[in-house]
Amino acid sequence: MKTCLIVFAKNPVPNQVKTRLIPTLSPEQAATLYAAFLTDWCEALVELADVDLVIAYTPADAQLDLQTLIGDDVIYIPQMGTDLGERLTSATQWATEQGYAKILFVGSDSPTLPISYISQAITLLDSRDTVIGPSTDGGYYLIGFSVETLATTIPQVFEEIAWSTAEVFQQTVTRIREAKVTLGLLPPWYDIDTPEDLTFLHTHISATRLAGDRVQAVRTESLLAELRVLLT
Repeated sequence: MKTCLIVFAKNPVPNQVKTRLIPTLSPEQAATLYAAFLTDWCEALVELADVDLVIAYTPADAQLDLQTLIGDDVIYIPQMGTDLGERLTSATQWATEQGYAKILFVGSDSPTLPISYISQAITLLDSRDTVIGPSTDGGYYLIGFSVETLATTIPQVFEEIAWSTAEVFQQTVTRIREAKVTLGLLPPWYDIDTPEDLTFLHTHISATRLAGDRVQAVRTESLLAELRVLLT
């Protein structure tokens, strides 16, 4: 039972990533922060056993830059399609052609997301057709599918979704219900998009460190310490 975890990622170029953090951060600082998010997140994900980690990248010429950042121990595929729904559908088709039985997608905006949530999602797909992890902004940080029911879920689950709005999670759940497949739900978590989100992330990581717990996103933690004056 092969499982793949596909991370949707962008090349961390100034003015192309984390633009909602500007002007609180400069374009260069926002890009450096996103690079820290992505590196921390992928480093955590490679700890998952029996899972192939796949980086679905954009733009089309980003592979070499991302390989320099993340390394060669993952699979790289380009994102294909004009909107997020088409890109998710294309990546699902690629994973199906590779023979994966479980296909999961995550973003790169939640560097502190517990890896146990990913493990829980993989386990849920033993008994559920789909799994989704809602984010606190109304979207989702994870969506996954068991290959047996892909014919009834893809591309329908990704169609007519108001991407980048607070309606994404609810609209996606509606599509899943319309497909009449079973759904597993994960606990909610948060994405980092706005300066307020970044302040919360800084507080969360600081509190985790003070509590003596393991900090997952060490590069992010170090960079936030440098940027803390801008976050107050």
